[in-house]
Formats: sequence, C-alpha cells, structure tokens
Amino acid sequence: MKCIKILYFFSGLFLLPGLPRELSADPEALRDDIGIRKILQLQRGTIRIAKDPRDNALYTLTASGIISRVVMQSEDEPPGLTIARGVLDAATGARVWTRLESGGEMPADVPLDEILAAHQEKTNRFTDPTDGQLYVLAVDGSIVIPPRTVVAEIAEHGILFPAALFIATDGTFYLTLDYAKANATGQVPLHDSTEHGFADTQGFAIGPDGTFYIGFTRRRNGDRITGVAKGRLDADSGRRVWSTIALTEPIPPGSKNHPHPGIVIEPAGRFVFLSSGSRTDHGEVADRNGTLPGVREVPLTAVILRLPTDAEDIIIPADAEELKASGYLFAEGFRNAFDMAFAGNGDLFAADNGPDSDQPEAISWVREGHHFGFPWRMGGVDNPMRFPDYDPGTDNYILFTASGARDQGLFYNDPDYPPPPMAFTDPIVNLGPDADRFRDPETGAVKDASDLGMVIQTLTPHSSPLGLVFDVENRLSREFKGDGFVLRTGGDCCALINSFNDPDEDLLHMDLEKKGANYQARITRIVSGFKGPVDAEIIGDKIYVIEWSGDRGLWEISLPQDVRTAVEMHTDAVPEMAGLSHNYPNPFNPYTTIEYGVRGFARVELAIFDLLGQNIRTLVDADQAPGRYARRWDGLMDNGIRAASGVYICRLKVGAYEQARRLTLLK
Repeated sequence: MKCIKILYFFSGLFLLPGLPRELSADPEALRDDIGIRKILQLQRGTIRIAKDPRDNALYTLTASGIISRVVMQSEDEPPGLTIARGVLDAATGARVWTRLESGGEMPADVPLDEILAAHQEKTNRFTDPTDGQLYVLAVDGSIVIPPRTVVAEIAEHGILFPAALFIATDGTFYLTLDYAKANATGQVPLHDSTEHGFADTQGFAIGPDGTFYIGFTRRRNGDRITGVAKGRLDADSGRRVWSTIALTEPIPPGSKNHPHPGIVIEPAGRFVFLSSGSRTDHGEVADRNGTLPGVREVPLTAVILRLPTDAEDIIIPADAEELKASGYLFAEGFRNAFDMAFAGNGDLFAADNGPDSDQPEAISWVREGHHFGFPWRMGGVDNPMRFPDYDPGTDNYILFTASGARDQGLFYNDPDYPPPPMAFTDPIVNLGPDADRFRDPETGAVKDASDLGMVIQTLTPHSSPLGLVFDVENRLSREFKGDGFVLRTGGDCCALINSFNDPDEDLLHMDLEKKGANYQARITRIVSGFKGPVDAEIIGDKIYVIEWSGDRGLWEISLPQDVRTAVEMHTDAVPEMAGLSHNYPNPFNPYTTIEYGVRGFARVELAIFDLLGQNIRTLVDADQAPGRYARRWDGLMDNGIRAASGVYICRLKVGAYEQARRLTLLK
C-alpha cells in the first residue's frame, strides 16, 4: 500500500498494525538560522492549507469539505472596548447597527459604565425596559427571543465573538466584543459541504481575487467523478456564491485508484489546473472484474487538466479524441500529481507519487502537450513490466519491499503491454546531497546517488512528496532566494521507504537551476521530525506546514531573509515620505484605496480595526522592500461579512513605527 493514496488517509487505514506511533511531532531545524514555532493543533481531517494572496490570510480545508480561517494570537494589548449599537428604526421596524470604540469618539447618550459592567459580568440575558421582553445572547452569536426567535444575527450586528448583551432604558441594544476569543489562535469554520455541496474534497487553492477553489470527488454507480468548484465572494451580501466549474465524465475504478485531485491556480487567475490520478499502480490490466477487458489507464486518468476559472458546468469528456479536441488536456503521464505549484518565473511544477515498486518519486517541470512517462517510465526509470521478458521473480525493484501491489499479484509477465505512445519528458534531476537513495536494479542494494557521483530523478522511492511551494517574491536570503521547498510524508502511512534507511517526514530545500530542456536541483534537508506532513504554504520568509498525524500540528518555519540594504535594491524606489497616506475616497462605499510608504526592508502590517479595537481585516502582513504601496479595502471583514457603516481605524506598522488614520464606511 503506497502512502499518498489519500483515499486511505481519512479512512484511517494508513496506520499499520504493530508499528509504534508517536503521538506528537518534534520538528528540528537542521540549520541554526531556521526557526520553528507551533501555531496550533488542527482540526482532525485537515488536508490542505492555502493563503489569500490579497492579505496573506491562511485558510485550511478538511477532507470532508470544511473550510476554516486560521486565526493567530495577536500580541497587541486590546486598545479598548468594541461595541455594536442597535437602534430600532420606528419607520421600518428594523434595527440599525453601528460600531463604536471606547477609545474613540463616543456619542454622549451611550451608557458606557453600564455597558462595561455587563461586559465584565458577561451578561447574556437582558430584559428590554421598554416592554419587558426578554432577549438572550445565543452561543452562535445571535440575539434571540426565547426559545428560538432570532432578532439579530452576526451578519447584522457584526460582532463575531460577542461577550455580553446590554439593553438601555430607551430600548437600544448594545453588544460587546470578547477580545480574547476574537484574537485567540485557532481555526474558525467558514464554509462546509452544506454550502458548496461536496463532502470529499482534497484540492484547495485561492485565486488572486480571493475566490476559493476546491477539487472534489463524487461517486456514481461505483465510478468516480472528479471536479472543481469555486466560491466567489459577493460584495453586496458578503457571502460566498458557489458554483461548479467542471466535472469529468465517469471514470471506472481500477486496481490502484488515485481519485483525489490536486489543484493550483495560474498566477493571473485565468486557469485552474486539476490533476486526475491513475487507476493502476504501474499500468497493469484493471478490467473491473472482466467488464473492461484489457483496459489499463483511461483518457481521464494520469493527466493534468487546465480549465478556465470563469467557466461553469463544463463536462470533461472521457473519449480520448473529444478530450484532446476540448483543449482541457494539458499534460499526461502522472501517476498521482497530488501537489502542484508555480515558481516565480511562471513555470509549473508537479510532485508525483510513484509506484509500489522501488522507483524514484518524481518532481517535474510541467509543460503543455508533454507526456511525463507513466506508466511506461517512472522517476526516469523504464517500467520493467513493459518488456516481454519480464520476470517478477528477478525484479529487484519489487523483491525487497512488501508492497500492496506485489501482494495483490499486480507484477507479472505481460506480453500485451502496449508500446509507448510518444517520447517522454523526464523529471528534474536531483544532484544531492539528500533524498537521493535508489535501488540498484542489478544487485538490489540501496545506494546513495550523490555519494557515488550519480543522480536520480527526483527523490528516494516512496518519499511521497507533498506541500510544494516556491519563494516567488524573492524574500529569502541569497541561498534560498526564488527556490522551491517540498515535504516528504512517506514513512507516516506505511513502511515502504524504510528499507532505504532515508529519514523522511521532513522539509527539503530545492536549489533549482534550468539546464537546457529540464531543471536540476541540489536538494537538502532543512527541517526533520514532522508527523505526516501533508501540505505547506509560504508567506514571506515563513513556510506553514500542516500535519495529518500525531497531534496534527500547524508549524511555522522561519527562514533567513534577504538582508541586502535599500541602496542595493530599488535605490530609486525609496519614498521621500514614509508612512500612511489618507485613503481615497473617504468617506467611501464600497471601496477605498490606502497608500503607504516603506523606507527600508521591514515587517509591514496594515490592518483595519473597529472603534473597540477589534482587528476586523488584515490587508498586509509581510516583509516588504522600500517603496510606495497601495491596498484596496472592499469593506469586508476577515470572516467575509460586510462591515457595518461607521468609523474605522486603519493602522500601519512598519517595524517599530506605527501610524493610524480614520476611515468612514457609508451604506
């Protein structure tokens, strides 16, 4: 059983009987200039992590379709009391809500002392003095008349974590913010299968405009259907509107199925790339109990598809000629490209999960129209079973590893194995020094390629590479600048990698160099000791790693930054005046633009606060070079809900420097 058959992950079958399992990870930096910090323990089933490129907010996806926002503990002291005020409009009978800050301008009629007392007591039941009606602050943040009549939801009053309810003598409602809960580290669920409609989800990406994309699998009469859906944020309602971009026609099950898609968004946001994994381990016949005689792979398996993000309800054809004519087929020959990523130069790379035989795991530079070998060639090595004299009894690629495919008798002499359809493109070359063990096909011995002056393509067999990311913004120090990073989770699910004596469950650095029609890379381990690392995201100089196993940690890996001076970089870009400019327009509805300047390389935070000090939207949280910048705020809070009309504080922090300005949002 090969590890990254994610089908097994959420069924729990990846835990092998009799193998001791550590309950928690203890990652170790293998360099002195790398820092490690545990952020939180993740919700069970968390399989993906992605950032919103607009503000670098992190979001996670579970295999059952729950999308959550990652909230990290703020180190700032609460600046004051955040209050939502609800005044009844006699003409309409509706309550009009506004935000107030105890540290800002406060209307004279606000009973601040009484509100503070209710806040300190965490009062959640209050009787309206004007009519004697009891109101209760429910656990979901809504205000109700018992037992279940809702009179105000979070979407109306805007306090995501209410602490207390107070009702003044004139019947005005006041809610206060629970600052500790609002700023506590954790995952805040935002969307699930009841909204987007998919309960088997293992692909996740966020477009440049903040649109969410999920890759999903459905079952129909035993067949699988793979697809992509998107959730676009509606600016008027503050809610995500979900639609399906594309579905494949049904794909019949095989002998070794890889039904769960990885997805990635093209940097410009025009296309989503979808991997559709193989239905065999290495191209063996998988005839579905004789109903599909001689069938191995089918046109919709072992491929990467490219789909327009603005499309809806595409049906991707199963017929080979129709698929080619559709323009959706991008590349072929991938067993299970469960993770894909774009480098800073726009080149697309895919991490491919190799076969149960001891052939290398591949990371490939993916190009349109190329065939990357599977099942005829895997990891730069020809599949021995494709040759007429194949004898599994002498195949050293399978004799030393007790795999599921071997135990199921999937390696056999196969005189009908079809010939290669075209010339193949091999994976990138690993120059070492790490993750480059291989099985000698003549002797069966395990060898280290770089120790012998040899190379492999690309990683030690059964490494199961995941979490592929690139320093696309060139934020890292010279030796890491613009490079790639990838996780290996091989040993977490099964013991196939054990015979190679190659420690895995680690983070690798890939120092890539383009050589002619391919890349080569010096690959080095930089962090060890994860437990089932399954995905990663990069923000500035930090890589965020999520684990499937142990206590399911979210880890922050801090890498050395670029320390060149402002004179060396962008001398002419240093602004004459650093700091926060006035936003325009102001007042505004629905958008405003915020400009600011940075004089030297520094950590920059640009955030919107309500008048009670609650951080409602983070626009920038990154290391930035000297220059002038502009960010647009669309009036939405981090939770996707539209902020109420009123006055807000925009705060800029550049290193130790802080500046704030007021903004007014109109209805």
